[in-house]
Amino acid sequence: MHGTSTNPVTSEPYDSRMAHYLYPLNPKSRQGYHFEDDYGNVYPTSLEGFLDCYRGRGEAAEWGVSKCSSRLEKGDHVWVYFSKPVGAVMAVGRVRGDAHFVTEWGRAAVWIDWDWKLTDELLVSPILASSLQQQVLSSVTPAGDKALKAIDQWMRGRRGRPRTAPRDVTFKTVEVEQRQGQPAFRQELMQAYKNRCAVTGCSVRDALQAAHVVSVRDGGKHSVSNGVLLRADLHNLFDRGLMYFDDAGRVRFADIVKEADYSRYKGKRCALVVANVNKRALAAHRKKHKR
Repeated sequence: MHGTSTNPVTSEPYDSRMAHYLYPLNPKSRQGYHFEDDYGNVYPTSLEGFLDCYRGRGEAAEWGVSKCSSRLEKGDHVWVYFSKPVGAVMAVGRVRGDAHFVTEWGRAAVWIDWDWKLTDELLVSPILASSLQQQVLSSVTPAGDKALKAIDQWMRGRRGRPRTAPRDVTFKTVEVEQRQGQPAFRQELMQAYKNRCAVTGCSVRDALQAAHVVSVRDGGKHSVSNGVLLRADLHNLFDRGLMYFDDAGRVRFADIVKEADYSRYKGKRCALVVANVNKRALAAHRKKHKR
């Protein structure tokens, strides 16, 4: 379970001296947990639900923990493992303070401040389950040395950090309990784009995300005229300006995006983008990313 807070989130540097936890999430959990924002909107405990609830808002999360609550301390790293359908660690945050008891939930909870800089890197280069080399259950699962090594290697590879000796890091695993549901903005885009990615035609719901053309922090609205339904990987590229649309609704990629999986969509005209998205918003997106 969780609530949210719109308090500003400050990204802190990776600190190997703090403890590390894995929080497994499964949108198909029989327990029926979900994310919920300050407005009462509910979201599934999938990757797209997590991003829809928190991304672009700087929101922290109050997450219930059924075990190990007394061991969580301010500054500890929280690595979110999405077991279905991706099977990878794709988000990270820091514990804001000591655990507290939530009477409504009947359990302890902690506040987590999301580190969006590291999370954005995880979205591009996730830590896969095969790298962890251990089974990550929905219940508390102590991490072994191989899982810790995988996180350490990812940090050094993505951030250029110096090698960290395993003995300097304590890695723990705890359970996260959430709820399920969907946001109104995404529902509107799902209807406008006929439940398919505007570019690829992908219809796997857990892979589809509501992308803002002009971000909320830049004054963009939660409206169909300012949104595109995209597969998760294309959403990441779009947010960085590595993929964009011209005024005719044709797909364009930055020169550094050379993979064949994407090049086949280069120049594709997306009729639903033309029909739904404000051209001024598309121009603003290109201008922001100097495209």
